[in-house]
Amino acid sequence: MSDTAVLPAATGYALRRDRCVIEVSPRPPLVRGRLTATGGHWTPGAALTVTLDPGSLRTPIPFLGRAFRGEELTFTAAEVAEDPFVVEGSVAGRTVRLRGDVRHRDAHGVVVWAAGTVLPARRKPRHAGRLVRLLAGRRLRVEIAIEFVTEPVTESAR
Repeated sequence: MSDTAVLPAATGYALRRDRCVIEVSPRPPLVRGRLTATGGHWTPGAALTVTLDPGSLRTPIPFLGRAFRGEELTFTAAEVAEDPFVVEGSVAGRTVRLRGDVRHRDAHGVVVWAAGTVLPARRKPRHAGRLVRLLAGRRLRVEIAIEFVTEPVTESAR
């Protein structure tokens, strides 16, 4: 038997939708909003992918979420460090840098927390409303708390 035969295979985790919080606020913090994740996957030491629904934005300002209707956004990071939890990736062409830690880990899953910034867009979107174009030029603060699980998530857990 070779030495590599006893190494464990890389384990991937699926995002648990009911245990995922993504909060976004502009700088300076005028308003804070929450986004809903529709799916995601993470393999420690490798790629992280989280799919977001921009139309799910919930804020204390009525009808503000309507300004962000559109297609799903996908956050991708090619490599993720675990200790400390550091993510550098992109969403909708904007660079995202998050730093945090793994808060809980057991045989069934992992809970991560991180906070950081979304850098301003290099180009403002052409076919967007005034508010979306305004926010595209600003730095945004992002805070995430996500639970990833090893086994497939059943519909009843969602």
